[in-house]
Order: sequence, then C-alpha cells, then structure tokens
Amino acid sequence: MNDEPSLDDDGLSVSKWLLLSGNRFVVTAGIVVAFVAILAVLTALDIISVGLSSSTRTLLASGVTSGLLTLITVTLSINQLILSRVFGSPNELSDKLEGTVNFRRTVERIAGRSTSPTDPREFLALITETIHDRVTDLDLSSVDEEAGDYQSALASYSGSLTDSVRDQDDTVGVLAKIMGAEYAEYMEATRYVKNEFQDELSERALSEIEDVLELLEAIAIARQFFKTLAIQQDLARLSRFIAYSGLSAFVTTIVLTLLYKSSSGAYVPPETLTAVVLLGFGVIISPLAVLIAYILRVATIAFYTVSVGPFVPPKEKSAE
Repeated sequence: MNDEPSLDDDGLSVSKWLLLSGNRFVVTAGIVVAFVAILAVLTALDIISVGLSSSTRTLLASGVTSGLLTLITVTLSINQLILSRVFGSPNELSDKLEGTVNFRRTVERIAGRSTSPTDPREFLALITETIHDRVTDLDLSSVDEEAGDYQSALASYSGSLTDSVRDQDDTVGVLAKIMGAEYAEYMEATRYVKNEFQDELSERALSEIEDVLELLEAIAIARQFFKTLAIQQDLARLSRFIAYSGLSAFVTTIVLTLLYKSSSGAYVPPETLTAVVLLGFGVIISPLAVLIAYILRVATIAFYTVSVGPFVPPKEKSAE
C-alpha cells in the first residue's frame, strides 16, 4: 500500500480544520486575536511598551509602512499569476475545452448517461456511484478469495465516498475527500485483479473491470482539475482581501502615527493609548493574517495532491 499523507485521521481534525476545511475568515480572525492577546499580555507584564516614551511612532512610520507596501506588491504578483492562467489564444482555449469535454464524455459513456453534472460534487459522486454499481455487479469471490476481498473493499470505498462527497459545500470539501492515496491503491489493485485472473474471468467481467479502472483514473484527473479550481479561487479571494485589509491597515498606520506628538505626547489620554495602539496593531496585522490563512490552505492542497495516478510520494517523516 502507498503511504501518501492523509488528513482523515481523527487525531488531526484540529489540524485539518486549520489547514484545509476551516473558514478562512475565522482563521484570519484567530490569528489577529492571538497576536493582539500576546501583545496585551507582554504589555501588562511590562516586557514591552507602546506608551509615550516607546519607539512605537518610529516603528509605525518606517518598518510597518514598508511592510504593508510589500504586501501590496505580493497582491499584484498573485493577480498576475491568476491572469496568466486564464489568458490564452483561441487555439489554446479550444484545446482546453475539447479535453474537458472528452473527459466528461468518457465518464458519461461508462455511466450510461446522456449528460453529466457540472457541479463538482455531483460529478465526482457520479464517478464513485458508477464504480460501486459496476463492482457490486461482479462476482469475484467465486474466482478467488483475494479477488473477492478486493471487490468488497472497493465497493465499500466507493459507496462511502459517494455519500461523503455529496455532503460537501464547496470545491475544497470535495477535494478533501480524495486527497489520500486510496484511489491510487485501488487503481493498482484493479490492474492486479485484471492481469492476475484474466483467464478465469468472463469477457463481461473483464469489460466491467476495465470500466472501473477508467473511472478510478478519472478520479485522479478530477482531483487535479478540482485542485486547480480550488487554488485559483483561493488566490483570487486572497488578492482581493489583501487589497481590502491592506488599505485599512495603511490608513490605521497613518492614524496611529499621528496620534503621537513629536514632543513625546499623544492626542489621546495615556490611560487609553495602550488599548488604542494594540487594537490598531490588530488591524495592521490583518493583511498578513489573511495571507497566512490562505497560503496555509493552498500549500496544504498542493502537498496532499502532488501526485497524479499511482505514483505516490512516501509520507514525510519528522526529523529526529
């Protein structure tokens, strides 16, 4: 069996929520709140200071401003990356469309459908449901016990996957259900059963197994296509939200800088200055928090869907 990493373990549910399934706004808010809370604790313990005699004004006027401008540059780079993927000549766009249509036609032919769903959940469910139907129609237990075990395992896998896929709300949720190595393992198991027992199987059974193999390969193609959709959508949202939060952070930086007088005073009472500055820092850190929240998911999706087909990288082990 392959050892591609998986996020399906119960012990990793918190990690899975943070890295993949969690709402990115909630993750962003969590990062901002944690940052402000840490600053508040350090300030209360007199480890750091944002008072009148601190270097907060200098920090805001120089380092923070340049950092925000860097984030704006990152946003422009992300937009360029997204645009480079959607542009193309008529020939290139026609080739992409033809490839997509041919892929859908293959699934429709095997499933016996005149059309296939455009919704990613329903399309993947159609594939897995057809696999389940084709496998359960076979009687491999009479051929060999090993083949019978393969049949039971694949029927269970495809049946549960059909139900879980339809429960998802978005492309990322659908993609999360096919991130593991199971589809690749069953591809190899199907090829093994076909090659090992082809002399004992009827022509109909061999045809059914060939269809199952094609559908498992379709899962591999679908997950790479869904990965492309999910990453492009996340990068588009990321660039938009960084633009929104970056403008707010830039205005907040200017306002906080002007709160401090050049003569070591402030335009707000000293007892409220700390709270105002800490809340302002929360707004200033928000573009970076948005970037971290989305990059965590994009990197996770890329890591867990790096392979296409049966070649699956071994699970990474922590350094000892």
